[in-house]
Amino acid sequence: MATGLIAILVAAAAQAVDTSAVTGAQQQLHTPDVIAPEVLPYLACLYAARGLPLLRGSDGRQITFEKNGTDCSAARRRAESDALKALAGKRLPERVAPQAFVDRALGEMDRYAAPLPDQQNVGGERLVGLPITIEDEVQPAYDQYENCLKTQVQDTPISPDTLVAMFQQAISICRSVRDLAVTEAQDALVAKGWDAATRAQAAQSTFAKADEAWLVLARQFRDSLSARSAAKAANAKTRRDH
Repeated sequence: MATGLIAILVAAAAQAVDTSAVTGAQQQLHTPDVIAPEVLPYLACLYAARGLPLLRGSDGRQITFEKNGTDCSAARRRAESDALKALAGKRLPERVAPQAFVDRALGEMDRYAAPLPDQQNVGGERLVGLPITIEDEVQPAYDQYENCLKTQVQDTPISPDTLVAMFQQAISICRSVRDLAVTEAQDALVAKGWDAATRAQAAQSTFAKADEAWLVLARQFRDSLSARSAAKAANAKTRRDH
């Protein structure tokens, strides 16, 4: 099955005291291009329920959805209806039925979003930097840049006071890798049939959002470590007082 947009989730274990949790494998969700515009609002609703935005990497804009009710059931029904309309008259891979195709895409979103933490709780066990969508064509170039960033902070002792600066330094060190990745992304987006200006804007925006996601994750990780340190100190004080 052809894949389309990729929602990037950067996860970290808050219990960690080094950066290995941040530099592990990302979890990714693949959504078929043919129904991405119709179903991504449902994913945006699932994110919003957890205090998270979902941004399009290609233009940096937040994916919107119609809020109706106290949960995302209405957004899911709308996504299903719109996706089925978009598939009318289209031939799908493996001769799969349109309803099954849509059900599979929405079901994958449900499973993907289920373990997401509430970002208002920075002391939780997992952190999400900034969810963004990335075109499949851009993914290889993005991986090169992401690997460079991770290498700079991997297995490095950290503290809440130095963590954000360390992540900022990684962006500076990887600048040449980023520049090359942007160029490769622009070339790869030819497959979309976009003109040169649109390809350039999409590539630049995607990597700008990738940098933003990297630094948001750093701040969340810093806050989580600070919260855990404060809780540990408070527990130690309570034990001393007793």
